[in-house]
Amino acid sequence: MSYLESRITVEQYLNKIQDREKKHHMTSILNQFNQFCKQNYNKTHQEIMDDLKEELDRTKSNDKLYVLFNNYKNWLSEDHPEITYCLGKHSNQKKTIKKKHPNSIKMYLAKMRSIFEEICNIEINSRIFNKRIKIVKAEEEDPEPFTKSQMRLLLDRCSNHNKLKYMVLKDTGMRIGELVQIRKRDVSITEKSIQIKIQASYTKTKKARIAYVTRETSPMLIRLLNKKQDEQLVFGTNEDPYVAKGTEKAEFNYYRGQLAKDYPEFGDRYQSNNRHKKTIHSIRSFTATQCTEAIDEAWGHGYIGHKKYLGQYIRNQHKMEEMFQRTENYLMIYESVEIVDQDERVKKLEEQQQQSKIDMIALTNVMSQLADIKADSARKDSEIKQLQNMLENKESSSIS
Repeated sequence: MSYLESRITVEQYLNKIQDREKKHHMTSILNQFNQFCKQNYNKTHQEIMDDLKEELDRTKSNDKLYVLFNNYKNWLSEDHPEITYCLGKHSNQKKTIKKKHPNSIKMYLAKMRSIFEEICNIEINSRIFNKRIKIVKAEEEDPEPFTKSQMRLLLDRCSNHNKLKYMVLKDTGMRIGELVQIRKRDVSITEKSIQIKIQASYTKTKKARIAYVTRETSPMLIRLLNKKQDEQLVFGTNEDPYVAKGTEKAEFNYYRGQLAKDYPEFGDRYQSNNRHKKTIHSIRSFTATQCTEAIDEAWGHGYIGHKKYLGQYIRNQHKMEEMFQRTENYLMIYESVEIVDQDERVKKLEEQQQQSKIDMIALTNVMSQLADIKADSARKDSEIKQLQNMLENKESSSIS
């Protein structure tokens, strides 16, 4: 059956990937691996894979594969100023290959391992792989979400359209790749709130979910929706999510650069990986943080669509709107409305009623004391009159 191939080439592997973003990511990794192969072995990545497959079939040993991955790991850990490549629409931006962060190295090795397994039909044992190829543990830094004051600075700097876009992001916790795919038909306007159905096909986890919009955002969103047809994208600038997502990232980077001129914290970077602390993803972190403060961590993760936290809330879909109302005040930037649930309302009324009873008892005591004072005053008035009459009688007797 020579007409059925048992192996595929690198090109065929890439052509099988339908998702444009994933394909671009894998192409980038393979391009860097190809640079490594050429620099160290004077061969292409395809030739290296072919040679390794032949070696494995002959010796039944993966030793050289582990040596290759170890060398690749070391190569990724170093700068390579001698290797340049061009970026940009007109290929006018020259870049060199920089050393990778330990987390990036781990991801690169994992991707290349899966590529070797699929292209070369090589089964790589995870335990041996992790034992033979040691990666330096990365420094951990807590990601910084936007604060309310920083969110307001960003919103006040934007155009009206972008302001609305970022307000919807901070209300819903959507990924930017999800936002650019939302259509008017996904938005439902009810008496209590505006709901957005984030379709499973839009999400990273392939799990649909519901998000809500705060009352400070609703009027602006309704005005925009009135100009749209049901099938039109609400915020997306292109039917291709990959292109639309890139546009939004570039636009956010522009605003961040402008803000950094007046507010240096917008230009801050993490020391461990030199990435900006404020990215468009930081708005999603803001949503999770505010939801956590309002209720708990599970709600904070579940509301923004973290898969492992969704289960307990999926069973209580009818309560999600109530839970969002309890969270709404934490998410709003320009307004502050006190919203309490039924239990809190009852407790507050009971406290007020108890205070009223205390005040009534105190008032009754005051009224009783006032009545006693009035009675005592009347008695004293009567005694004074009697004494005055007695004095008048004595004076009359002495004169006569």
